Amino acid sequence: MKSTPKIPLSCLFAALIQTALVGPVAALSPPEVFTTVAPALAVLEVRDAGGARVGSYSATRLAAGRFVTVCEILDGAASLHLGAGPQALPVRVTARDRERNLCLLAADADTGPALPRARPSAPGGRVFAVSNALGLGVGISEGVVSGVRRFSAGDYVQFTAPISPGSEGGALVDETGALVGIIDYRRRDGQNVNFASLAAWVDEIEARAARSAEQLQRYDAATALLKAGRWGELQTLSADWARREPDSADAWRFAMGAARGLKQGPQELDAWRALWRISPDRPDVGYGLGQALVAAGLRSEALTHAQTLVAAHREYAPARLLVAQLRQAAGQHREAEASYREALDLDPWQMPAYWGLADLARLRGDHATAVALYTRLASLFPEAPGPRYALIQVYLAANKPERAYGVLERLPEKDKDTAATHYWRGVVEARLGRPEAAIGAFRESLARDLQSPDRAWGGMGLAYYEMKRFPEAIAAFEAAHRANPGEPTWDYQLGVILKDGGRPEEALARFEALAARAPDDARNWRQVGFTLSILNRLAQAVPALERSLQIDPGQTKVWAALIEARRLLGRQAEALDGYEKLRALDGPAAEEAWRANFAALEEKGAAR
Repeated sequence: MKSTPKIPLSCLFAALIQTALVGPVAALSPPEVFTTVAPALAVLEVRDAGGARVGSYSATRLAAGRFVTVCEILDGAASLHLGAGPQALPVRVTARDRERNLCLLAADADTGPALPRARPSAPGGRVFAVSNALGLGVGISEGVVSGVRRFSAGDYVQFTAPISPGSEGGALVDETGALVGIIDYRRRDGQNVNFASLAAWVDEIEARAARSAEQLQRYDAATALLKAGRWGELQTLSADWARREPDSADAWRFAMGAARGLKQGPQELDAWRALWRISPDRPDVGYGLGQALVAAGLRSEALTHAQTLVAAHREYAPARLLVAQLRQAAGQHREAEASYREALDLDPWQMPAYWGLADLARLRGDHATAVALYTRLASLFPEAPGPRYALIQVYLAANKPERAYGVLERLPEKDKDTAATHYWRGVVEARLGRPEAAIGAFRESLARDLQSPDRAWGGMGLAYYEMKRFPEAIAAFEAAHRANPGEPTWDYQLGVILKDGGRPEEALARFEALAARAPDDARNWRQVGFTLSILNRLAQAVPALERSLQIDPGQTKVWAALIEARRLLGRQAEALDGYEKLRALDGPAAEEAWRANFAALEEKGAAR
């Protein structure tokens, strides 16, 4: 047996001195960090069964052909590819640690560098997030370590480097380019409160996956049932799973999916409550529970919950958005606006907050602000027609139909021939005084299966009515009523057309039915009174007109009709009393009523 050669002490001392002189690895500048780390990062595309991209995320190379990313983004994927375009490299999932949300990927024929590992530094240490943020390609952002935080799955690195959707699976590295953690976007509380799983965990994925093989099989079976829409079987599986593992978030998520598929609102809400009990550190789960409470009509509880969520996660923008939406629904517009602005201060990409602010501006008649907000949304989403349709509505509310027409002309080509566009074109043409063009546009929208066809029929009916084409107008409103019999507007409009189109008896029957269903609606009693007057049933018309004015005393035309009916019935004093009340309300309207009802008597008296 050969003896191990001895190393002279002088050589050992020399080696120790050299190591001491070299010291720790030198910090890199941000450009150097990016140059070092970016080759180990890949764009991860999630595609559907047809090969279309449904998401763009990040993956970090651990060795040649071996990557890590977060599991949550892979749910429902038909295929995965590294890179974009026809040369993208197919990848497959080889191991899953669902509790820690980490998945290993394999890519044949992949070559490239991996990153050395490092433990997270003390709070305040510089870190860099290198990822495919917003699907724009691999980029870098800088921040610091805020601390290591304890969650149910273990310790996570909290950091301030800005990240965005698409950063999931990216690398959090220190200033030497060593891997500190894998970015997990789902745990993000605010714009600069972000989390990454520890880099050391990637070496434990396969062992943990093997230990949880039974749970993964159950997860895969549930996923297959969810994709196939086999809701009853999914409900049975998830219920059994939840009984066995009451603290399994996956079990309750699938229970929620089954309840939603079966349209069982109470069961879906129960699943959200269970998820929140299991994951109180997950503000996104809290937000989902808030939405479920809203869907269940529990708005007061939802608002209390949302306010609690804001207090616990002050930088989580969706919680403030939910508070804003609930306050707006409750008519607390000033408080809602403040909450919308707080949500946008935290996250400028909270698009529903812009919608909410624009809607509030429109409600208070601030058309300029609404136009500015919808214009911003249209610029942020140039391919989305929604903001442009909203702009059309604001311009119409501001009595600027020519501006609305200009918005229609600037729609993307793909949206110019849709049912919704033809509908809004009909509305704009009608406001521009072109009823024939409006009717043509409404017909085009119906030919393309408009989602709410009653609106197009109603628009057509008003256009025909403007041209005094009563038979066509009546037919259009009858079609609107058939398309949506629960909408009282069409019953009312049909009654008006019947009244003005020479069919007052039919109109009266409709208005009396409407008045019986909605006795506190002044317009129903107004039309009952007008129609009875046309039928020369003045004694019955007077109480109907008086009832309408009791509800809404500001109706000058109803006062005029009441004055005339009282005079014709010989109730002169009451007619004069009506005239005095109208004069207090609207002097010019009162003078017109005087000329129509009393001027002749005055002249006759003067002649005597």
